[in-house]
Amino acid sequence: MPRIITYSLRLNGRNSDDYYRAIEKFADEWTSGVTVAMGDLIAGFRAWRRKSGQPDRTDAECAFELLALGVLLREHGVEAARMPDWSERALGWLVITQHQRPSSASLFKTLRGWIGWLGRRGSAWRARSDDVEHLMAWLRANGESARADRLTQWQEYFAAIGARPARTMIARCLALAAEFAAASALALGQYTEGVNRFLAEAAPKHRFRYDAEFSSRSRIEYHLGLLGTEVLSRAYRARFRSARRKIVIVPPCLRAQPEEKCKATETYFGAKCQACTPTCRVHQITKLGEKRGFDVFMIPDELRVFKPGLGVGKVGVVGVSCALTNWSGGWEADTLGVAAQGVLLDYVGCKYHWDEKGIPTDTNLKKLEEVVMAET
Repeated sequence: MPRIITYSLRLNGRNSDDYYRAIEKFADEWTSGVTVAMGDLIAGFRAWRRKSGQPDRTDAECAFELLALGVLLREHGVEAARMPDWSERALGWLVITQHQRPSSASLFKTLRGWIGWLGRRGSAWRARSDDVEHLMAWLRANGESARADRLTQWQEYFAAIGARPARTMIARCLALAAEFAAASALALGQYTEGVNRFLAEAAPKHRFRYDAEFSSRSRIEYHLGLLGTEVLSRAYRARFRSARRKIVIVPPCLRAQPEEKCKATETYFGAKCQACTPTCRVHQITKLGEKRGFDVFMIPDELRVFKPGLGVGKVGVVGVSCALTNWSGGWEADTLGVAAQGVLLDYVGCKYHWDEKGIPTDTNLKKLEEVVMAET
């Protein structure tokens, strides 16, 4: 049985089939309840988007966005408000420059780590948990532009309706997050029991690293990710099915061999498996793709998956990644007009964030095939 670092979808030690049944049930119950309870807020936001000439979204998508905003404010609002302006600007510049100059990524990561640590020591003079503006800046400073871009649209809506109604909406988002914390702990907490141990024992050692914030996420943020992957995959499923070409994006942590021994060759869209190790999960998914008619590429989580030329509107992408990153990848794809589906890693183990040497991870092949080939 693999070592559990933070979360594991394999309670029985064999596969994650039971998890996928559990998340479907939880998503059904949560969505039906929240779209009613927050229906007035959702209706107002959708009407504002239509009036502004923006594409409409489903009630479920909007409900999840309200939840994401509430959870992020609850978990990071005070920290974001405390971060000094100079730190926000410096980190934002470093994130952009790192993407522009990937050959110097290690230098920029080191600088991000130290500046982030200094920024977290900022004063508390403006520490408010409902400060959406500073939360958006904090997200961008931590390299999470996809989340900031999506939630900034709610910030713009708040500005349009006025300060007093906006404060009421934000308060309701925070209340929604509190309710979700309790409900998700009961329904999904069994899959995230390793998180608190990691936060207590390992996360403090990351305090000078560029990923200190990412590796210190709380259990409710894991639960948010589990729900988000399910909700967004449902929202984008029809567009994904209509795409003529299907691509599956997998992370390097799925491969059996370490980086220096892996024979995968680089292509424009990512590394392509060369079948060097029959027991490798990437090899097995690639063989499944050859049988079922989809392409498989391996891309580190630090690189942009959705590149120019991918074929907007013509390509459907299935992203395989961990619970903390998968859902916002769906937002990134949607912004670019790419229909995406998410399949989770059953557990984490990459050397970028979780294990110094890296341990091979895994995913549910039956679920992956079901998602790629689904007709309904």
